[in-house]
Amino acid sequence: MLFKHIKANQEVSDQEFDLVYPGHIRKISELHFTSVKVAKAASEYLSEKSKSVLDIGAGAGKFCMIGSVWGQGRYVGVEQRSSLCDIANSVIERYQLEQVDMVNTNITDVPFRDFKAFYFFNSFHENICTSDAIDHTIPFGITLYQEYSVYVKEQLDVMPTGTRLVTYHSYLRELPNSYVLKHSAFGNHLKFWERR
Repeated sequence: MLFKHIKANQEVSDQEFDLVYPGHIRKISELHFTSVKVAKAASEYLSEKSKSVLDIGAGAGKFCMIGSVWGQGRYVGVEQRSSLCDIANSVIERYQLEQVDMVNTNITDVPFRDFKAFYFFNSFHENICTSDAIDHTIPFGITLYQEYSVYVKEQLDVMPTGTRLVTYHSYLRELPNSYVLKHSAFGNHLKFWERR
């Protein structure tokens, strides 16, 4: 019923949605995972012209799951923590969500050319502020922050004109100059971009 309510544009709170997750994930959801309202706004923009959306650092897959029923097209979340991918894939299977996939890999192993739109919720912040880390099962550091940001920036920069990107709470270090801000929302934290 949860995803049917989202699809039907019925009110679903984050507390209600997060019940799909184990308790330890629910505790970190507010800080680390996209809210239902933000996910709906972002996926609406991204799926308007796209059939394939990549969530860069998808965590437990909340944005992708919501986007897959609210927006159109296929949502792929990339997450380097296998534990979070396992949790997300368990939810995807339980609710039979067909337009979403979670991939357990590092973002630097993902060719962006396979996608038409991108979502970025400051996935690399843990590397420069480890007190906000989800856990300590992966390496952190400023060098990794820079490496990941540069990789995303270079990949986005070679995408074709019209490629869409949504950033949320981002320092914009991963954003090439080739993207134009179309509008913003949620106190200017959610930004909607398009490749020139």
